[in-house]
Amino acid sequence: MFQPFLPILVPVGIAYLLSYAEQQGVKADYVDVQFDDEDIMQAVASKLKGLEPPYLFGFSVLTGAFKNAITVSQRLKLAYPDSKIFFGNIHSTAMPEEVLAYNHIDGVVRGEGEKPLLELYRCVKEGRDFTHVDNLSYVRDSKIIHNPQTFISDNLNDYPPFPYHRFDEKKYDISFVISSRGCPYSCIFCSNRITTGRKYRYRDAAPVVDELEMLYRKYNIRFIRFIDDNLLVSEKRVYELIEEVKKRGLSDKLVLNFQARGDNVNYKILKDMYDAGFKSVFFGIETASEKVMKTIKKGETVEDCIRAVSYAKQIGLHVSATFIYALPGETHQDRMECVKMSRELGIDMARFNNATPYPGTELYEIAKRENRLYVQGMYENFSSVSTFIENPFKKTPFSYVPEGSTENEIRRDLLFSYYSYYLNVDRLKEIFANPDNNVGWFDPGSKILDTLRKIPAIAYLFFMLFAKFIQLFYYMVFKKETSISFRYFLKVFDGIFYKVVKGS
Repeated sequence: MFQPFLPILVPVGIAYLLSYAEQQGVKADYVDVQFDDEDIMQAVASKLKGLEPPYLFGFSVLTGAFKNAITVSQRLKLAYPDSKIFFGNIHSTAMPEEVLAYNHIDGVVRGEGEKPLLELYRCVKEGRDFTHVDNLSYVRDSKIIHNPQTFISDNLNDYPPFPYHRFDEKKYDISFVISSRGCPYSCIFCSNRITTGRKYRYRDAAPVVDELEMLYRKYNIRFIRFIDDNLLVSEKRVYELIEEVKKRGLSDKLVLNFQARGDNVNYKILKDMYDAGFKSVFFGIETASEKVMKTIKKGETVEDCIRAVSYAKQIGLHVSATFIYALPGETHQDRMECVKMSRELGIDMARFNNATPYPGTELYEIAKRENRLYVQGMYENFSSVSTFIENPFKKTPFSYVPEGSTENEIRRDLLFSYYSYYLNVDRLKEIFANPDNNVGWFDPGSKILDTLRKIPAIAYLFFMLFAKFIQLFYYMVFKKETSISFRYFLKVFDGIFYKVVKGS
């Protein structure tokens, strides 16, 4: 029900593979199931007209897309039996044995794929054996072999620039840059480290700002996101970025968004970034409980997060944040403290997700050990946002529920958090009046005509959200199947149309 309002994101991993292939003189193309899902085979056939057999098909696979990737790859193998099929990206790296159980798949590329994929291409085209390629997992004599995993380079400047030109800006949201790879922290729920390890590498400031300038001048894009996992791991390189942005005269032309940890920021660096055009920041706060913060190994404290948000708000940054429910050891009261924190800190945009034990994470191992891992089909229930975006009459079961809580309780706490936060006139006005501030998660239309075209979708969305609200009220007041008291409910929602809302 949110699909009409979500931007179509560029498949970043595929884009880097395309760029690397292009740099090496290899002709490659892509098919994006976000557009071609219904006519996938026709789309592939169209792309193959410019390529010579034998064909090499690479699948960039996230956990939620595993089922679709298997289905499409089977169809491709039947249609092109002489082709070679390789899976990559996060899910494949975490679960190569599971992937290779399907005998139509020739191998799994673990970790970063640029160099391995190029070598695989050359071997396939030349009819040579490819089992020596680094990062490759494959089957030989009914045994799975895992070759050593390496990185293409410790210097990200060795990578070619991001290939924005390969993606139609009218179809895709290309308002982003990537200046680093990896994250040195150990959060138990994060799957991003599966492909990069804890190695953190970043690009020089000049080529990054080249991309900012290109997006502004060529595509007339003013709002640009840094989609690094954490922009502020190195303070030295942040100041190099600040200096380069100012030197190019971009600080008053661009509105830049970035993601950071609370313990990586201080008042001075946030102020200096703000003066350079960094007007919007995203914090993954995750929890309001110090005990849970230690359990999930964030490596920071709740106080660090509170201080960071306070500094950002004082300076004037637009602040977005996420909270994760259903973490190990968490209680209903911990979740309600997240709601309270989001309002008291004046966070401009908040998301409340449910913990999802993605393969390759420590949370996945915890869920297995506790016998609390639930996989529906082929990971079809592995979504951290299903509670809010799903059809209210067709719920997706959680993949993990911690001991001491129930799925229904967590689901209702999530809905309560969203409604108590967003049923506010000022916030709703901000969403519709300034969609660029929504940091890419909801776009009702940047122009009046765009919004008018979406009126049927908006009506449907509001009907579904109203149905969810009625369900929440029914289970709380009449069925009494939630830990949220009716008194607390009334106290929170009594002030929803005021700018400042205080919870108990």
